[in-house]
Amino acid sequence: MAVAPTSPQLEANYDQFIAELTALTRKYGVAIQSVGGVILADAPGEFRNVTYRADISSGDLYPEFADNCRTRSASKTRRST
Repeated sequence: MAVAPTSPQLEANYDQFIAELTALTRKYGVAIQSVGGVILADAPGEFRNVTYRADISSGDLYPEFADNCRTRSASKTRRST
């Protein structure tokens, strides 16, 4: 599996996201299990219009981007930890 190239700033943002996600999990009792499903922004503000489609009955949760015609290459956007 390819790993997206990172920078110190991107890694700091990712770590902060994980810290805040942990707090949300503890607050609401909802945990996310994802293997290879992380999408990293290429530029600041790129995800400013993102929304999520969520289906509680199936457990599906995925982002929808405002431009909707753009697809992200999984090999480009995954981060392996």
